[in-house]
Amino acid sequence: MDFKLNEIQEMVRNMARQAMSGKIAQQAEQIEEEGKVSDELFGIIADAGLLGVCLPEEYGGIDAGHIAMAAAMEEMGKVSGGVASTVLVSISFLESVKNYGTEEQKQKYIPAGIAGEFRGAFAFTEPDTGSDPKQIKTIAKKEGEYYILNGVKRFITNPQYNGPIIIFAKDEGTTNSITAFLVDKGCEGYSLSTAWELVCVHGSQVYDVFLDNVKVHESCILGKHGDGFEILQGTVAHSKVLICANYVGVMATAYEAAVRYAKEKTHRGASIAKFQAIQLKIAQIAGRLQACRLMTMNLAEESDDHEKINRLKAWVGMTKAFVGDETVQVCLLCMNVLGPYGLAKEYQVERNMRDALLMPHVEGVSDMQRVIAASYILYGNDNLV
Repeated sequence: MDFKLNEIQEMVRNMARQAMSGKIAQQAEQIEEEGKVSDELFGIIADAGLLGVCLPEEYGGIDAGHIAMAAAMEEMGKVSGGVASTVLVSISFLESVKNYGTEEQKQKYIPAGIAGEFRGAFAFTEPDTGSDPKQIKTIAKKEGEYYILNGVKRFITNPQYNGPIIIFAKDEGTTNSITAFLVDKGCEGYSLSTAWELVCVHGSQVYDVFLDNVKVHESCILGKHGDGFEILQGTVAHSKVLICANYVGVMATAYEAAVRYAKEKTHRGASIAKFQAIQLKIAQIAGRLQACRLMTMNLAEESDDHEKINRLKAWVGMTKAFVGDETVQVCLLCMNVLGPYGLAKEYQVERNMRDALLMPHVEGVSDMQRVIAASYILYGNDNLV
């Protein structure tokens, strides 16, 4: 495809750029220090229509597609990892309801979610597993029209904000029958740990979620009973598109800082950009950034056809692993261009470098993503390259 954005996609990108440029940009460091994105700042994103970019117009969305959403997410990633993270997970929740929910569930959650009335979340990862559904220990016990959920989820984003959360649980007495449940975060039996202290993305904290006899009506099952792992794979496939775009934004900010520094920093009266060592680094950074951006946009295009979700699962594993590893290398090169100034908080590259460390480990570690992609390449029916 032609990766030049069309009029609607360009409009969405500009909407995101404008939304991020004012109060959010001014409070980016405050977000990092406080570890949260206030309702006021989240409301700026919602008011700009950015929570509904790839959701149907009938529910209040823009229906502009995932390329537009990726362009918007890149702009968010340039300014604040905390904002990008809470928005990403909120959108992933809404997309999951769109793709797998009943009409009643769509009407209940999507319009309100687009309006920013809540921040959705989803919880699969546990202390003993992050990829293998057979290792899930959260149990759903059937009692009449209800299910009783017990277990612990780990490293969950947005569980502290009001709203719904998708909980993946194993049916009692089964080996790998996983069901997805829509649960109110404020319900009886739902509680949180203290926030994990991570080296990165301080503006978006993660928690353990404790489920102690949480009672959920059978009407709150998302999709079909037993389809939880398929729903998880589809949801995470779409969310990985957004996280790749987010980290393209992180790389872009670091790149811009490195170029600016190389032009402004002088040695014996001339810019250090004259040194070939600096030129080589800048060229590497630019090439790697552009490769990641093009792969992400190609992935976004694949995302618009949910009927081809299996092909997306293959592409997303390959792309996410590539972008994850390249993000670390690009930010490290940018820090090297700045030398000791790259370590200073006054220069955002230090934050970019820390945030980059998350990318190879979130939404599936890089090596696992390559294994997933290889399984489709070797045993699937699609030629991916």
